[in-house]
Amino acid sequence: MKTEVAGMQQQSAAGGQISKRRASLKIWMTGIVACLGMTSGLQANAQTLGFGSHADNVVGGQPGSGVAIGFMANGDSTSKGGSSPVAIGSKSNASGAGSQVAVGDHATATGMNSIAIGGHTYRDGATATGDYAITMGAESVASGTGALAFGGDASKGAVAAGNYAVAFGAQALASGTNALALGKGAQAGNDGDVALGAGSITQAAVGTSSVTINSATYGFAGTTPISTVSIGSAGSERTLTNVAAGRIDSTSTDAVNGSQLNAFNEAMARADAKVNALGSSVANAFGGGAAFDPSTGLIGAPAFTVYGQANADVASAIAALQSGAPVQYSTAAAPTTGLGPNGAPQSNDVTLVGPDATSPVALHNVAAGVAATDAVNVAQLNEVVNAAVINIGPTGDQWVASNPATVTAPSATGTDALAAGSSSVASGKASTAIGTGAVASADNSVALGANSVADQANTVSVGSAGNERRVTNVAAGTAGTDAVNVNQLNTGLGNLQNQMNANVANLQDQISSNLKKSYGGTAAAIAIAGLRYDDRPGKVSAAAAVGYYHSQMGLAAGVGGTSDDGRWRVNGGLTVTPTLSSPDVGAVVGVSHTFN
Repeated sequence: MKTEVAGMQQQSAAGGQISKRRASLKIWMTGIVACLGMTSGLQANAQTLGFGSHADNVVGGQPGSGVAIGFMANGDSTSKGGSSPVAIGSKSNASGAGSQVAVGDHATATGMNSIAIGGHTYRDGATATGDYAITMGAESVASGTGALAFGGDASKGAVAAGNYAVAFGAQALASGTNALALGKGAQAGNDGDVALGAGSITQAAVGTSSVTINSATYGFAGTTPISTVSIGSAGSERTLTNVAAGRIDSTSTDAVNGSQLNAFNEAMARADAKVNALGSSVANAFGGGAAFDPSTGLIGAPAFTVYGQANADVASAIAALQSGAPVQYSTAAAPTTGLGPNGAPQSNDVTLVGPDATSPVALHNVAAGVAATDAVNVAQLNEVVNAAVINIGPTGDQWVASNPATVTAPSATGTDALAAGSSSVASGKASTAIGTGAVASADNSVALGANSVADQANTVSVGSAGNERRVTNVAAGTAGTDAVNVNQLNTGLGNLQNQMNANVANLQDQISSNLKKSYGGTAAAIAIAGLRYDDRPGKVSAAAAVGYYHSQMGLAAGVGGTSDDGRWRVNGGLTVTPTLSSPDVGAVVGVSHTFN
């Protein structure tokens, strides 16, 4: 209830002040009407009302028709042809060569055709010093040409200092040309700036031409702003709500809202998921315990064991596989074993022998590739190069794109040569150099990839000495002259190992079987050696014996007889080895004769 009463009292007091101001204005207007009535029918006559007021032509020209009402009011004209300034209020000043209007105590309008409305009892009232400027409010100032300043305050009103600047609100400042400051204390200090809201402050406009993301540079539209818009200040920022979705294309300069940014974030999240999936897929493809870390984007080193040796990367694993496998790379200085005296391979290897140690080795007799991942031969490459149509220009489709760090024109000096890429050189006859810095100096040679060197005739190079590259995605070869891939190599090594294991097992079984048989034969020989007969004349006797040697047993039995005269002796025997898987039988017959 008290609050309501106080509010009513404030409203009553404000109403009283308004009534007083209306009464004063009425008195002024009555005086103006009286003055005008006093001079009805006259022209170019100045009218004054109040102690010390004056409305004269101070340059001595045609009398003016200015109006000065109030204590020390000034409505002087500075135009020889006269003018009609109007000054109403104590110490108001509307002077100059035009129709200036100053209304209010201490109000000042000295710019051509300017208007100042607003008084202050003890300080400056509204001030319009710029031509065609308009200001309203105590302490407000419009000093720029065509400037507008609206808003009074006890100490400092609105200030429009720039030409055609607009300042709305107490203490608002628009000092730049065409600047707009809207709100108490808003400041637009640069040409064309806009400060929206109380306390908003503009800074110098800063253009942004491009951004670099993942080493790629993207250009922007609207890169040279002429001014800026501020809706707050440092530490006192505001959100900008209810913003419609702006156009999104390479030339758009529209603002975007939160939903558009959210769509971008969702797209980035999906892209991030794809990157993570790709990283995991690559790690799985590497194998050997390689793992992808999504927090860093790095793939951990794999661990491959080749012929019992640990290798921490694919290159060293392949090198170990090459150095220890039957398929070997050789040079003239370090040849492989080759064929033996009987023409059979002694090491079962395939050799690629180089002219000297500095020359790369060419792979000849390569069939034309068919599948998308097949290796191609030089004939296929030449067909592609000869049939290629490169259309580069501002009006056609772009089939070839390049982004070199340093642009140097390619050089193709060889007959029928082709060079593509910054600093690339194709100097050999029918040579091809593709890639930044690629060099094909030999006839009919091809250099593929940045800084690749092809200096041997009729060869394809994918690198240079000390900077070699792998040829990946090679399909399994089928013909005798096809290149093989690592899978085929591993399969061949496995088959070879299985065959060797089988041969060793068969040989061991054969040796074991032969040993048993020899041991059985020895046992049988021992047994038959143990047979003894009766050598007396006319006697016939039988004998049996058992032999043992290296876990094998031999049995022997026989019959022997001597003639009555004691000169002839006959004996015979049989042996058997029962401990063998297939028992063997032996026999012996012996005859002896005594001559004396």
